[in-house]
Amino acid sequence: MKPRALLPFAAGLILASATAMAEEIEIKLASWGPPSHFVAQARADWIEEVNEAAAGKVRIIEYPGGQLYDDKDMHNAVARGHVDIGVLLSPRVMGMVPMLQGVYLPFAFDSLEHVAEVYQGESLAIIEDALEQRRMKLIYTSFVDGVQIYSSNGNIETVEDFENLRVLSTSPMGTNIFSRLGASPDSSIPQIEQYMALRLGVADASLNSIVNGYFQQTHEVAPHLTRINLSFPTIMVAMNLNKWESLPEDVQEIMLSVGERMQARSLQEAMAWEAKFLAESAEDGAIVTEFPASEMERVREISHGVWQEWADANGPEAQRLLELSLQ
Repeated sequence: MKPRALLPFAAGLILASATAMAEEIEIKLASWGPPSHFVAQARADWIEEVNEAAAGKVRIIEYPGGQLYDDKDMHNAVARGHVDIGVLLSPRVMGMVPMLQGVYLPFAFDSLEHVAEVYQGESLAIIEDALEQRRMKLIYTSFVDGVQIYSSNGNIETVEDFENLRVLSTSPMGTNIFSRLGASPDSSIPQIEQYMALRLGVADASLNSIVNGYFQQTHEVAPHLTRINLSFPTIMVAMNLNKWESLPEDVQEIMLSVGERMQARSLQEAMAWEAKFLAESAEDGAIVTEFPASEMERVREISHGVWQEWADANGPEAQRLLELSLQ
């Protein structure tokens, strides 16, 4: 073939290559949960802002309401690349990423602000590294209100009030600690069945956040609500690591910077929702008390042995994360 005859062919290759490079990358995001929740609304804003700022490069398309995966299976789907981005509930991920237990230690954190501090700096780097080892990139974290104790027997005022308390627990570490506090924890009843268990007297108490407790009407069957800040679950937006590494750096920066703002927004909204639904629960008959700080020190002395056992079993990074979480 003559050189001149090659020119149109070469030009066509260049044009095709340029067109391919200019095509938007479609990113599938799988989520679950109600769209009216502040976490979902912030996530919708995150998607909109990223799509606008990275127009022509990427386009995120959300598949909401558990269409693709629910909270039980989402971390596996993201890690294996079955979906590009997923919404992860931190307690669900701990089986795959035990390091997340270090920011979900029962009775370790005073407040939601305390938890937010742990999702920064050195402790955040430990969490991110642990997720990346399982092929997941943490983009941002959303905070929700903490887990409290709802009881039909009365409010919890001292460590002695845990004695023989039949409490419904879904956390292995929490179950261990309740046993050491003298309670009788039961992990056999799923969350969806706990209202009826309390109503029938199968259990004395259950663990729930104030927001979830209000909508699940837990205070109807267990009206004694003790604010004890047992633990603080988080909701993470995470991407398959291979997919993340394939993105242009400027797109990565857009996702992270917008996510950082949504993370800060979730902290404020979580506290506002907790205050709102605490007041509404009280109006509906919940008897609300605060667990005394002096008694919390006693609880933490007992809990510390369980925390340390976890750190010992998971290596030096877990030990360091424990130290950072307790600062």
